[in-house]
Amino acid sequence: MSAIIREEQIQNIIMREKPKRIGIQAPDGLIGSVLALSDSIESRYGVETVILFDPSYGICDLSNLDAERIGLDLVINLGHSVNTERVGKYTFLIDVEYDVDFIPVLDKAIAQFKGRLNKVGVLTISNHKAQLDLIIRYLTDRGIKAIRGPGHGVLFGGQVFGCNYYNAKDLVEDVDAFFFYGQSRFHAIGVRLVTRKPTYLLDPFFNVIEDVTSGAELIERKAILSVLKAKEARTVGIIVSLKEGQFFMKQALELKEKLSSFGKKVFLFTMREITAQRLRTIKGVDAFLETACPRVALDDEEFDRPVLSYDQGLALIRLLEGGELGDMFSSPFWV
Repeated sequence: MSAIIREEQIQNIIMREKPKRIGIQAPDGLIGSVLALSDSIESRYGVETVILFDPSYGICDLSNLDAERIGLDLVINLGHSVNTERVGKYTFLIDVEYDVDFIPVLDKAIAQFKGRLNKVGVLTISNHKAQLDLIIRYLTDRGIKAIRGPGHGVLFGGQVFGCNYYNAKDLVEDVDAFFFYGQSRFHAIGVRLVTRKPTYLLDPFFNVIEDVTSGAELIERKAILSVLKAKEARTVGIIVSLKEGQFFMKQALELKEKLSSFGKKVFLFTMREITAQRLRTIKGVDAFLETACPRVALDDEEFDRPVLSYDQGLALIRLLEGGELGDMFSSPFWV
């Protein structure tokens, strides 16, 4: 199994845009391919490259602002494609796909679920989009009717982000369960939390099928416990991300005003990478509320104090107002 970078797409962009200096940005899983790609671009096209070595977690985590400071003509971002090629002034999204064989894990799913599930929704991330229609046809031809969402905004049909599950929510009334094709448990768990439908992770790399119900229940219990602990906090730190697609100062100020009205002492922080190690250096804050990526609060088990996502923060305010906690995961878009 290897990652296939669509170099012909890069070539077309270079020929069309005629840049003199370009940036290359990639998630950690593709960093190993960046040096060879940089060398190839410089030798083939005579274009200077700059490797943007900070990790990139999605199209909310781009470098359009940095590109201007560095003097880049454009940035190619690997592995985060959606249904538009260009995002912002400088960034072009490059398809990266995996040449993994999907048949073994699908055969296992058919053997396990045929006769139990009549209709399933199939979801994935961008790295498997070329296989999605083949997967749907393969399942349907062998007795499990499979469909995908029609696409929503920049998402192609069947695609989910770690914060955007519209393609799942749109199918809730039409399917018995969801198959998430790929390796990301967090994405599969997100589907389960948003839809409340049985969701199975189909991992083609290790030929494993996992019911993510227990993982979803664990995350939900931890999320509720964090909110209840934060309710007792006297001081709260609200973190505003400086990443260009995660910058929500307006929402942070609204949360500060609300929490202050209940007698909380509130501090505003800005950060790029929100890590447990970094937060441990801050003393005198009982709980944090981050307005960046919901995955930070939900998927990190090393925090020594409650760290809430934006939706958890709204639940906290409902409790402080005397209301119910509510469903923190019902929205298909997590901020």
